[in-house]
Amino acid sequence: MKLYLFILALIFNAPTFADSVALNAGVARITFTAQSRSSDMLVWYPTETAEVSWQAGPFLIPASRNAEVAEGRFPVILLSHGGGPTGGTPLILLELSAALARHGFIVIAPFHGKAPLAMRTKQVVAAWQAVQENVRFQPHLDADRLGMIGFSLGGAVALELAGAIPDIPHYLAYCAANPSDVMSCDHAPADSEAPQRQAQMELPSSLPRISSVKALVLLDPFAALFSRSGLASVNQPTLLLRPVQSQLPAEANSANLMKDLPRSPELVSIPGGHFVFTDVCTPALLSAAGDICTDPAGIADRAAIHRSAERKIEAFFEQNL
Repeated sequence: MKLYLFILALIFNAPTFADSVALNAGVARITFTAQSRSSDMLVWYPTETAEVSWQAGPFLIPASRNAEVAEGRFPVILLSHGGGPTGGTPLILLELSAALARHGFIVIAPFHGKAPLAMRTKQVVAAWQAVQENVRFQPHLDADRLGMIGFSLGGAVALELAGAIPDIPHYLAYCAANPSDVMSCDHAPADSEAPQRQAQMELPSSLPRISSVKALVLLDPFAALFSRSGLASVNQPTLLLRPVQSQLPAEANSANLMKDLPRSPELVSIPGGHFVFTDVCTPALLSAAGDICTDPAGIADRAAIHRSAERKIEAFFEQNL
C-alpha cells in the first residue's frame, strides 16, 4: 500500500516542463500574406537558450532572436496592438509578450501598420494560420488552448474575432453626440470604412472569426463600435484592465462592455492613462513618441504596474485556457 501511495504521489505531483526548466524568451519575425498583401509578425516563444537582448530602432528587445524553441507544446496567445494616427506596433507591448513567453506561452503579434479594423482582423487570422503551418512552430502549438489580447483598437479586433458584430449606426450616432471624444471618434479608422463595414454587417457570417479562442484579455479596449446586440455572441471569459486616468472614455468603451457583454468581464482597475500598458520607454523612444511614454502626475513606476498586470494576465490565461 505504501508503494502504491508513493507512486500516486509521483504521478500527481510531478512537475510540469515549465516548472522544472527555466524558460526564457525567444522571438522570431515571420512574413505572411493577408488578403494578398505581405505582412510581418513577431512570434514570442519559450526557449531554454539564454536571453540576449538586441536593439530594433528605438526598441530594446528582451529576447533571443531565432533561438531554439523549448521542448513541449504551449498554449497560444494572439495579440493585436493599438492603432491611432501612427498605426501602432506590437513592439510597444514587447515586455508583456516576453513575460508570457517566459511563462510558457507562444505569442503571435502581427504588425498592423495603418490598416483599418477590417484588415486587422484578417491579418490576425492569416498570422495564426501561417504559424500553424510553420514547420518550426507547429509541433509546439497547443492549438486547443488559444487566447487573445487586444490593446486599444486591438480590443475591437479581439472582440470581433471572438464573435462581436460592429454597429456602425450606433457608433456614428455616439460620435455625433460626443464630438469631444477625440480618442474614440478621431483616432480609430472606423469612420473611413463605414460604408464597407455597413455592407459587412448585413452578412455577419462573412466577418473573420476565430471560434477556437477560449479567453480574452482587453487592455483599455476601443469598444464604442459595439452595441449590446452585436456583443451577444461573445461568451468567452474576459479580463478587462482599465486605467483609472484613461483618455479613452469609459462610458462608450469599458463600461459599455461591462454592461453589454453576456458574460460580465473580470474588471481590474490600474493606475495610469491609456498608454500605461506600453513599455517603459528607452530614451530613443521617449524622443520619438513622447505621448505614449508620459504618465499622468502621480504615476511613479510604470514598470511595477506592468509586473502586476502581467501576473494577473498570466493567472487568467492559466485558469481559462
